[in-house]
Amino acid sequence: MGFIEVPLKPDALEWAMRRVGLSPERLAKVVEVKPEKIIAWLHADERPTYRQAKRLAERLHVPFSQLLVSPPQHVELPLPDFRRGKSRGKEPSPELLEAIYDAFRKRDWYREYRRGHRVRAVGSVSWRREDPQEVAERIRDQIPVLELQRRSISWQDFLGKLVRKVEEIGILVLRQSYVGTNTHRLYNPEEFSGFAVADEVAPLIFLNTKDFVARQIFTLAHELVHIWIQESALDAALEAFEMPEEEERERFCNRVAAEFLMPEQEFKEHWEKESNPCQAAQKAAQRFRVSAWAALWRARELGLIRQKEYTGALECLQRETKEKEEKQRGGNFWTRLEARNSPRFTQAVVKAALRNEVSPKEMARLLNLHLGTALDFLDRIRREPRLDHISS
Repeated sequence: MGFIEVPLKPDALEWAMRRVGLSPERLAKVVEVKPEKIIAWLHADERPTYRQAKRLAERLHVPFSQLLVSPPQHVELPLPDFRRGKSRGKEPSPELLEAIYDAFRKRDWYREYRRGHRVRAVGSVSWRREDPQEVAERIRDQIPVLELQRRSISWQDFLGKLVRKVEEIGILVLRQSYVGTNTHRLYNPEEFSGFAVADEVAPLIFLNTKDFVARQIFTLAHELVHIWIQESALDAALEAFEMPEEEERERFCNRVAAEFLMPEQEFKEHWEKESNPCQAAQKAAQRFRVSAWAALWRARELGLIRQKEYTGALECLQRETKEKEEKQRGGNFWTRLEARNSPRFTQAVVKAALRNEVSPKEMARLLNLHLGTALDFLDRIRREPRLDHISS
């Protein structure tokens, strides 16, 4: 079968290569042919063998059949697209689509597990009628963000504490940097920073952990507002605060997120007017565990600096290291597993597997594990139970 030629569509191959950003030279290495061979396929001068076509499909992350037909004119995103910055209006990558579909699989399973019990926060706010400050206060009633900021020793520590509180009220939080078990298929933070699935039973937030930790914090706050207003969304470049006038919903989410993390009164008290805006923003960022850009924007929004000062300070921040990224340290197996798949969701799946309500194979699929890893993990838990922290 290896020598059967496949009637590959050149335009489908070109589309798939462009979609994943692969040149003929890079693709040739994976398929183990010369670049000239890829170019010949692109020009319909030759056809690949069945084995070569299979390798093409695997590396380009498309179904084999997709290479045999003309490419789609437009790839529909399964979420409302509110991305800003460089990714605005661009076709989604295979990695982004897989992140969304994996989140949907988790959502669907968890809906069944929850047996229809609604999460109270979902849909409790109307973005058209309510004041951002009042909404932020209502979210703080359930998530004590100011206390968490005071108790945190770093941005990463604050993010972890904030995620735990969000999960306690029934919202799943996935924190991932790559597709499934493939550590080479990384998510691009310029393409998307996160998204919200505003399901009333299984609400879910996804954070792209290839982004800076400080930015992940604002993304989490922004997506929280989407859950409260029950409007799903895909976002990128949230701190590019300028946006088209028609996107009032995103403007509302930004304002609530900023007020939630940096309440007006507290922010004004901690803003150092004597310092230059660049330094003041960095100090405020440390106090509220946000990015310096978010703090700078908040100062401008509250009238603490003028537009000219804002522009100059923004250039100052961009000239510097932008953000001091605190890398997420390894942690043990359980910690990494929970962070990637949501602690609440992971515990539910493991509990169901221990009760034989789901098979090890289904557990592996839901938690993005190899089957052998899932089997070993379940065996270790049965020998050394460590599930006393899992709620019923």
